[in-house]
Amino acid sequence: MAPLRGVCETLGVPRASRSDVAHRAGVAPTTVSNVLNGRAEVLRISPDTAQRVREAAHELGYIPQASARALRGGTSHTIGLLLAALPPTPYVPVVYDVLTAAMTRTQQRGHLTLPVAQPDSGTGTSYVDQMMSDVDVAGVVCEYSQRNSEAGRRLCDLDVPVVWMSFSRPQELPPGVAHVYVDERPGVEEVLSQVDLPRGRRIVAVVGPVYRPERLVVARRIFGRRLDIIEADTWLPDSGAAATRQALEDIPRLDAIFCTDDLLAIGAMRALAEAKIAVPDDISVIGYGGYSITEGIEAGMTTVHWPLRDLTIAAIDALVDHVEGPAPLRQHKHAPVTRVIGTTAVIGRTARLRSV
Repeated sequence: MAPLRGVCETLGVPRASRSDVAHRAGVAPTTVSNVLNGRAEVLRISPDTAQRVREAAHELGYIPQASARALRGGTSHTIGLLLAALPPTPYVPVVYDVLTAAMTRTQQRGHLTLPVAQPDSGTGTSYVDQMMSDVDVAGVVCEYSQRNSEAGRRLCDLDVPVVWMSFSRPQELPPGVAHVYVDERPGVEEVLSQVDLPRGRRIVAVVGPVYRPERLVVARRIFGRRLDIIEADTWLPDSGAAATRQALEDIPRLDAIFCTDDLLAIGAMRALAEAKIAVPDDISVIGYGGYSITEGIEAGMTTVHWPLRDLTIAAIDALVDHVEGPAPLRQHKHAPVTRVIGTTAVIGRTARLRSV
């Protein structure tokens, strides 16, 4: 088998190009384009030649509509948005804020958004190949997840510009042109350090499944052994209420509840109201999120603003600037962090706070 000539020098990863396919099939690069774009019969390209081109493309794993071609020709105005697997109930604030911010910002920048969610089952990156074979994109903004990191590598193999966005401090820096992420700690530190937790009283952290530990690092450091953790079945209010009922039953001298999502906090306050426990006089409740979609649902909640809209806008801007700017960013084996966005405290009426 002849060696591939298209090599991503920065990453050291081979990739197939149109020229590679043409070399393998013994034809001109324009013939490759015409065959793979379905014009072989119109242009009277022989069936044998067309078959050789298709076989060569299949053997080399060539994606005929890879966005590098569109980028060079300046024809694509579509930005891919590759999300992690959607939750069982996708109609949640986190998805709403990211999608609406992405669609609005790309439109403001003269582009369109193509959202694609990572499948919640199966292996491999075939969903990326499907996206790239169906649509020309100028580049892709990827939400960081372990499986999406594999998809991002596949996109880089295809010479597609990738900008990563991480909802918390990333565990790794996959290949790409840039990486932006949220530092969860500042807002959590600002709120929890003000919680009035008398000596001998306890605080419980209610977390959802596959919870983000960075939020708890701060809580553990501030409260030490006075902190208990209960994992709810989901991130939705009903699970927050159930976890709160469990906490009231299992944890003596409970004085505060830190819910690592506002939806859990909404459920916690409902459970406390059912038990005729006053918030914040009897028990303080602190949330996390500050989502735009929940504004007004529980007015006055003490929470932490998770800047997912700002994060998404920053990632879209980084990619569009790369695609359209006079000095495109370089593809890196480990995408450099270009921006870190901190969380901020939202001081409401659901927690007893002391001055610090």
